[in-house]
Amino acid sequence: MVRTLSAVLLLAAVSASASPAIPSFEFSAAQLQSTIAAMRVDQVKAKSGNLGAKISNLAWDLERYQRDIQHLRNDLRYLAQRLRRQSQAQPGRPGQPGDPNLRWDIQRFTRDTDQLARDLQWRLNDLRLLSGQAEKDEALVAPANRLAGAARWLKSETNWFESDARSAGWDFRRAGYNFEAMDLDRNSRDIDDRSQDLEFESNRLLAKVKP
Repeated sequence: MVRTLSAVLLLAAVSASASPAIPSFEFSAAQLQSTIAAMRVDQVKAKSGNLGAKISNLAWDLERYQRDIQHLRNDLRYLAQRLRRQSQAQPGRPGQPGDPNLRWDIQRFTRDTDQLARDLQWRLNDLRLLSGQAEKDEALVAPANRLAGAARWLKSETNWFESDARSAGWDFRRAGYNFEAMDLDRNSRDIDDRSQDLEFESNRLLAKVKP
């Protein structure tokens, strides 16, 4: 009798340990919420990292454009010197004499300024799209700070470029390049206006991501 009872108890214990425990509804719900929360954290981190990389890339673009503007300012000074020599040699007759490549160089310069104005507009569109996606996030503050600084320096450089262009415009007209002078005036204003917009939007983005 004692042996039989012991065997029954032993069998019950073994059966209990072998049977899987059925989780309660509360436990299952809590586990599901934990899983969803973990997935949400991963999604936020991925989005933040992707957005941060895009902001950094945009900052790099603006830094490159600042260097491009510096080169354009140097090119413009050189063209203005050649134009002054041209107007002194034979006023009002573009391309004559002595500097046969002057017209071609002016046209190339005009194409470069026109392209830069378009590039800045595209980057402005990119920045506005990023601003629409941004939220308060400490991880985005550093790249947004860099972007704002790049936009500020770009605006300073384009300000000087527009001033140089206004001065050089007289040299263009005196040498007979009136249409090219109008192109220079339009492109320099477009470049300066777009850089001002970029500075404003980058500061807005920075304010938006700051916790």
